[in-house]
Amino acid sequence: MNNEAEFAYRIRQALDEGAERLDYTVSLRLQKARQAALERVVAKQSAPVWVPALQLAAGDPSAAEDSGTRAAAWLLRFGLAVPLLALALGIVGIKQWESDRTVAEAADLDFAVLLDDTPIDTYAHQGFGVYLREEKGM
Repeated sequence: MNNEAEFAYRIRQALDEGAERLDYTVSLRLQKARQAALERVVAKQSAPVWVPALQLAAGDPSAAEDSGTRAAAWLLRFGLAVPLLALALGIVGIKQWESDRTVAEAADLDFAVLLDDTPIDTYAHQGFGVYLREEKGM
């Protein structure tokens, strides 16, 4: 890191020395070009980046008093809330469905165990659950 800082310092020094040796007309042209570039950057920054498609009552404060316009403006402000709410409900619904499916699988396994006349030692075997799932799928 120290080498990088030293390298940057030396480059800056060389550029400063070269800038001091420039002719006045060249430095004046460079200064004007720099001003023009800065003005273009400022113009781009002051331009609106995003404008809503349904811009209601643009610059007309009396139109904001209309109840229909106020309701539409309220809906536009909370336009992001609807997709987020749908996403949250979808996640909760998927979680509930997965939970119900897990409970149903456990209930099927318990039901199969209760209806079978197999000895108790068979149920303790690790592959018994796999056997029941495969049998159920057939």
